[in-house]
Amino acid sequence: QLETIPEEAIQRRKETGKMLMDVTKYLLTTVLIGSFVTEKLNFALGTIIIAIAIVTFLVAFFAIPAKEEK
Repeated sequence: QLETIPEEAIQRRKETGKMLMDVTKYLLTTVLIGSFVTEKLNFALGTIIIAIAIVTFLVAFFAIPAKEEK
């Protein structure tokens, strides 16, 4: 027998997903601005940060529940 997920858990999951989306934006902004401001941000470091941003985006995407049609 399947149990329904409590509304509170769904809301927490949505908020976590939104937070992770914000983290993704902050990471990408850091790379973009950092590439203009400092020379310490080289290609390898930029690639690593972008990869982390992609992984964070994917986790956030799957953390936000799909809308169910009633």
